[in-house]
Amino acid sequence: MMKRLLIVSLLLAALLVLSAQAGGAKPQPDKVKVTATPIWTLAMDWPRVAYASGKEGSTEKIRVWNLVTGATSVVEKKYGYSIATHGTSEIAIAGKRLAWIRITGDPMGPLNHLLYTAPLGGRPKLLRYESGTNGAGACTLDGPQIDGLVATGTTLAVSTWTASKQASVDSDQQLDLITPTGLRTIATGPDAIVSESADAGRIAVLPLPTVLSVDPEGNCTETPPASVAIYSTSGTLLETVALKQYLSPIALSGRWLAGLRTEADQTGSTRVTLAVYDATTGAPLYTWPVPVESGKQLAVYGHLAAIEGPYRLYLVDLDTGKNVEIGPVNGYARTIAIDVHGLVYAANSRNPGKLVFVPMAKLLAMLK
Repeated sequence: MMKRLLIVSLLLAALLVLSAQAGGAKPQPDKVKVTATPIWTLAMDWPRVAYASGKEGSTEKIRVWNLVTGATSVVEKKYGYSIATHGTSEIAIAGKRLAWIRITGDPMGPLNHLLYTAPLGGRPKLLRYESGTNGAGACTLDGPQIDGLVATGTTLAVSTWTASKQASVDSDQQLDLITPTGLRTIATGPDAIVSESADAGRIAVLPLPTVLSVDPEGNCTETPPASVAIYSTSGTLLETVALKQYLSPIALSGRWLAGLRTEADQTGSTRVTLAVYDATTGAPLYTWPVPVESGKQLAVYGHLAAIEGPYRLYLVDLDTGKNVEIGPVNGYARTIAIDVHGLVYAANSRNPGKLVFVPMAKLLAMLK
């Protein structure tokens, strides 16, 4: 009996020690990866972070960083030209499949859009080659376009269309699934472009502005899109969220649909607000001011939003509007991503580049 009591006492003491250790454990630290060249775009599907990096003006390489093992592998040695003004170089990862858009050519003239896909450890396959002209808005696009790479679960998707600078009318608008062998169209029409965010088997599409008129100098009068279309991965239109004001970029996560609104006053100063909608009903929920000059990037998971705009990265609670600064960034196309495990971002896109992963527990602690 005494031996049994002693064993029980020792077990209880051990449990108390383990509990004390667990209670006093420090939060998991950030994971940092320094890269030899700038990081231009990234995407995350736990535990993998796919990113493109390279010297400005030279060809980039696509790599995958495993956040669990720490290993990094090269997927593609030739990605595209690292010119920030392109603004369309994108990458997406879904499980063990990747897709990316390679941009080559003259930023002031025709640009070649090459859409690739590849399995991890496999050979890249060219799915689509187009030659069109990029620009800052619907009025400056001309020719075939490929844009809006998104991923959800095991699904990769993208928008394709043909822009006409002369007629100011788009055609062949398609929302396509990216398969290992090609593209499969699931939706067509103006609401099929451009896919901007995906989550839980849904794809959020922010249509291009409607061009009303074009003057001889090429300037145009546009009407911004009035809604966001949310599709299933089979092409079913699940919800149309009417926007109270123009938002760009947008992000979809769970019941949340969020977007950024940048407005300039008469003095030239800008004010940025974060608008939050219920993605399941379309109802507007909140509008929060955020301390950035312009909303360049937005990533959302649960009630957390990461906003870059520009050069500083902020974390915002969608429920309360509380925000905290995470740190300096110098990102370009898409250099932030967030999921249930945490946030990854390019902290410095100049030489050397740097990837930072912040665990979810630390993100939540920041907003307490």
